[in-house]
Amino acid sequence: MNRQPLVALSFFLAAGLSACAGNGISEAPVSYMNPQGNRVEALAMTSPRANAAAIRLRDGRVLICGGTATGEVGGVLSSAELYDPVARSFTPAGAMTVARAGQTITMLRDGRVLLTGGVQNAGFRSQLASAEIYDPAAGTFSATGSMATPREGHTATMLRDGRVLIVGGSGNGVSTLGSAEVYDPSSGTFSGAGHLNQPRVAHVAALLGSGKVLIAGGGRSGMPGGYISYDTAEMYDPATRSFTAMRARMTSDRVGAAAVKLNDGRVLIAGGKSGRVVTSRHPNLFSLTPLNTAEIFDPESSTFIRTGDMEAPHYLPTATTLDNGNVLVVGGWTIKGPVVAGMRDAAVYQPETNLFAHVGPTNVARLTNTATLLNDGEVMIAGGIDGNSLVGASVEFYSPTQHRFLMLPEPANSRQAAPIQQ
Repeated sequence: MNRQPLVALSFFLAAGLSACAGNGISEAPVSYMNPQGNRVEALAMTSPRANAAAIRLRDGRVLICGGTATGEVGGVLSSAELYDPVARSFTPAGAMTVARAGQTITMLRDGRVLLTGGVQNAGFRSQLASAEIYDPAAGTFSATGSMATPREGHTATMLRDGRVLIVGGSGNGVSTLGSAEVYDPSSGTFSGAGHLNQPRVAHVAALLGSGKVLIAGGGRSGMPGGYISYDTAEMYDPATRSFTAMRARMTSDRVGAAAVKLNDGRVLIAGGKSGRVVTSRHPNLFSLTPLNTAEIFDPESSTFIRTGDMEAPHYLPTATTLDNGNVLVVGGWTIKGPVVAGMRDAAVYQPETNLFAHVGPTNVARLTNTATLLNDGEVMIAGGIDGNSLVGASVEFYSPTQHRFLMLPEPANSRQAAPIQQ
């Protein structure tokens, strides 16, 4: 098979990854050296996947679905699989009702999983308005009501009453949406939820302790002069079904950042790209520069506060809150000559110091991978685009106790595998 790297991204969104490339662009199997000095093949998913969706189910298994296997036209997947942490194995889990990449994934109160939007192919006007439900008890996917508008690069946030707020995104890969919708699990339908003060794509969203939803950053295409990124934020109030612009501004404009709620109710927003900073050190796309900065939104003061910087810029990273309250930030976008590739950098944010500690690197470079907290406190990092710009199936695990990334299989009593170099 002719394995050529991805040579260009065909669209630029927070959750979007599509590419133009030659034939076959799947990562070769990853191997590592075990403690006995033997090179063994690492644990991997049943299919290469980038820009997939993953979530931990109530029984501890992890559902991983969709994504792209190639980044080419026709490469978007409908297949799904389950990771069993007890058996340490992946098994096929049927297929979604349609192929999707860049879809949102949300756990409903009854344990079922909602998937919304995304793209069904690489290219213009491939965005989806459809949604579907995965039922872990039956092990099946079924269609539910559709959104009023096709969306990718949108956010999905569970509200206190169990409904799911869908905000912004792009309906055709070019223009940006200002509309919002709410999904009601009891009726299986979407209804209008007001309009943003600014159309946004590649923004972040987080449910606050008050029940309101913070919407921050992102950007807008189709503007004179090209793409612009925002340092603005707004608040959605479910009681009034309306968005209110906030007076406070973010410490930086950010598109394609990652955000998680901390244990104390504040929100960490990390990385992304900014339109304000253009340097020769970091290659940029559309004059946007990857950021190594992060900030905290404090609901009590309604202000944004800058944190310490990360060691490396992280654009399109994953962020996962650990059991100890720290936050793991993994991977993102880098450019190697003419190609876009993943990065091996990772960092851990420590709320008590407001600083990041460098960890890793990951065994495999990753962009648009998934990151899922397991019941044992480790984080499973799966798939994505590797350092050679190839779609991968490999997985690895971040251990908070050992402060490093591990590959499986490994002897149960000796996890000393040497990380591979890439």
